[in-house]
Amino acid sequence: MMRKALSILCFTFCALVLSGCSSKASNVKEDLTKYIDQARLWAAVEAQINNAIASVRRDQFVHDDFVTETLKPVIGVAQQYVQQLENYQPRTPPLYNVHQEYTEAWRAHYFAMAALVDAVEKKDYVQLAKANNDLLEAQRSVSDALADLARLLREAGLRSETPTEQPPGPPSEGFEVSPS
Repeated sequence: MMRKALSILCFTFCALVLSGCSSKASNVKEDLTKYIDQARLWAAVEAQINNAIASVRRDQFVHDDFVTETLKPVIGVAQQYVQQLENYQPRTPPLYNVHQEYTEAWRAHYFAMAALVDAVEKKDYVQLAKANNDLLEAQRSVSDALADLARLLREAGLRSETPTEQPPGPPSEGFEVSPS
C-alpha cells in the first residue's frame, strides 16, 4: 500500500514538473513570436539609421557638411528608437536578457552618432576616429545580440539552423517564425 502511494506521488510529481516545463517552453515561444512581430515594425527605423550611417561611410567622412546633414536628423530618430526599445518588456528571462543586450547596442549607436556629429562640427578628427570606432563596436554588439536572438529562436524550435558563413540579419530579416 505504501509503495503504491509512493508510486502515485512520484508519478504526480513528474507529471507536474513536465507540464511546468512545457508551459515554460510555450511561454518562451509565445514571447519570441511577439518579439519578432514587434521587431518587424522596428525594421524601418533601423533601416533609416543604418542607411544614414552607410551614406557617411561611403563618403568616408570627407565632406563635413554632408556628414552633419546626414547624421544630425537621424540622431533624434536613434534616441526615440532607444526609448521604444526600453519601453518593450519581454516576459521571459532569456528574451529579456537578449533584448537588454540589443537595447544597449542601439544606445551605443545613438551615442556614437552624436559623437561623430560633434567631432565633425568641432573639426576634431581624433574624436571622429574614436566615434567611428565606437560606432563599429556598437554595430558588432547589435550583431552579437542578433546571434543570441537567433540561438533563442532555434532553441525554441522557431527557426532552423543558419548556414555558418551567413551572419544573422536584423530581426526583420531572416527570422521566420513557424506557426506553433
